[in-house]
Amino acid sequence: MSDNLSGLPDDLVDLIDVVDKSFSKVQIKVESKKYGKLWATISGIDADGQTLKDLMKKIKSKMACAGTIKGKNVEILYGRHDRSKELIEILVSQGFEKDAIHVTSQR
Repeated sequence: MSDNLSGLPDDLVDLIDVVDKSFSKVQIKVESKKYGKLWATISGIDADGQTLKDLMKKIKSKMACAGTIKGKNVEILYGRHDRSKELIEILVSQGFEKDAIHVTSQR
């Protein structure tokens, strides 16, 4: 028995998730905060709370960094060095289009 609540077949639910990711326009904003540490705010991901939590956990485990969810945004602590390329690679591996990911820096 499937655990999805939409009533749709699992294959179709998986396809809808892929379509949602391919049309997402993800924005990564890198800014310097307290003590000169860099934080990346990831916005534009149209997902529910659990999906954002899962994405944040994958990013944190692969980058060995801290992070949190604020509203519909994911915030990741880079530390002293900009690690945007690594973050983009992780997002692409999770199904997001590389061309739809834009990085801005406010340092």
